[in-house]
Amino acid sequence: MGNLLGNGKFEIEADGVKIMVSEHTVQDQQVYRLIFNDKRPPLVITRASTWHGKTWTSIPQGRQQEAETFGQIVTQYLDRR
Repeated sequence: MGNLLGNGKFEIEADGVKIMVSEHTVQDQQVYRLIFNDKRPPLVITRASTWHGKTWTSIPQGRQQEAETFGQIVTQYLDRR
C-alpha cells in the first residue's frame, strides 16, 4: 500500500445532500473520499488526464457520472480556498 497522508477535510453540498470530503495523497496523487449523508456508499475520486483534457474519475471505476458531477463541485470549492 502506498503512502496515505490526510491533507484536510471540508464539506460541500449538492442537491440538498451534505458531503464530507477528505483529501489524501496516495503515491503522489491527490484523491478525495466523499461521504454522503444520504446513506449512499462513499466515493473516491481523482483527476485523470485524457486526450480530451483533465476529468474526474472514480476509484475503482464504475461511478463515473458521480465522479464528474461531484468532482466539479470539489473543484469549485478548491478554487475558492
